[in-house]
Amino acid sequence: MNAKKINIMTFLGWFALGSNFLLATPSWAQDDIAESNFKLSGYVSVVGGKVLNGKLDSDYTGPASINGIQCPCYVADWSNAGVYGEHLSLAQESRIGVQGTYTLTPQASLTGHVVSRGTNGNPDLAWAFGSYKVNQNWEVQLGRKRIPLYYYSDFQDIGVSYPWVTPPPEIYGWEATNYNGASLRYSRDLGNSQLTASVFTGQEKNKKSLYQKLYYPAGDTEVQWNNILGADLEINQGPLTLRAVAMGADVKTLNTNDANPINDMAVLRAYGLAANLDMDRWFILSEFTNLSRDHAESHYKVTAPAQTVGAGMRLGKWTPFLNYSRYTERTTDSSLYTPGSYHRVSATLRYDMAASTAVKVQVDRQIDSTDNFGGHVRVLRVSYDRVF
Repeated sequence: MNAKKINIMTFLGWFALGSNFLLATPSWAQDDIAESNFKLSGYVSVVGGKVLNGKLDSDYTGPASINGIQCPCYVADWSNAGVYGEHLSLAQESRIGVQGTYTLTPQASLTGHVVSRGTNGNPDLAWAFGSYKVNQNWEVQLGRKRIPLYYYSDFQDIGVSYPWVTPPPEIYGWEATNYNGASLRYSRDLGNSQLTASVFTGQEKNKKSLYQKLYYPAGDTEVQWNNILGADLEINQGPLTLRAVAMGADVKTLNTNDANPINDMAVLRAYGLAANLDMDRWFILSEFTNLSRDHAESHYKVTAPAQTVGAGMRLGKWTPFLNYSRYTERTTDSSLYTPGSYHRVSATLRYDMAASTAVKVQVDRQIDSTDNFGGHVRVLRVSYDRVF
């Protein structure tokens, strides 16, 4: 049995366990849990997809396969190396997560979050942090958390919380998604508006980066994000939500394989802005980011602006949604780094089976603008999302 079959079978085992947890727990035990200081919640997304058709142009210069998937292919999840090819797969984006929070005092709590993905099948500790509310406005958190680089960062794995099958990979996909450190959060009401802001700092070390496996299949690539320092600000006023974020980090990438050794240092700078408008029946979602890596020792810099904008309409239990996304790379020296760029149009139809359960069908059409990573493809994906 190959590794991918083992991974998806392990994931399905976790799916069965999580999906039936509340049903299998005796009613008296559920009552005890509800009345205690411990709260348990979770989510599951089963996602299947395949490339319907695609092509590699005659001047295509990219890899023949990405993470073992023959091209033309589609990278749906960069952080976890989820790649679709011509064969139907449930492994690339399926996931299940369980979160527990224990309240120590009215001011202090502990939170743990475990997630298992179809791409590896193993449970990983995503969050493990303590919180302390200094007063009604200020809160301190210490431990392992998600890097709040994007609007949906904290809940991008929870499929029922957005209209797409998954958030646009043009923006949501880098080699580090979590960090170990601390954050200070502030929130308050300003008349009819709500304001939240935070500063965060820490580091992350990934010894076997799945993101880098997309580019460097030989050996394991270790990635370190050191000296992470960032801040975000979000304002909600009626139907309008605005969020801005800025972050920096020192990035080290190391791979000692003989075929293509890597020992690289870069200074990362990231900026983002999200603007969402929700008028109940119809809504608009948009997000814009700009990430740069300055490889001072190698004497080149890469800048990567990305944008996504979409509009949807709620028609009872149905929600059709159209979206456009674009990712572009620019480099100061193309002889040292070959930039890649692509853009994508998607159409999604969501059906809410219940407040906690949704089914989605999405068709994506991606154009590989620089003809060097995956080719042009049309992709079909279907998801079943549930929170429990």
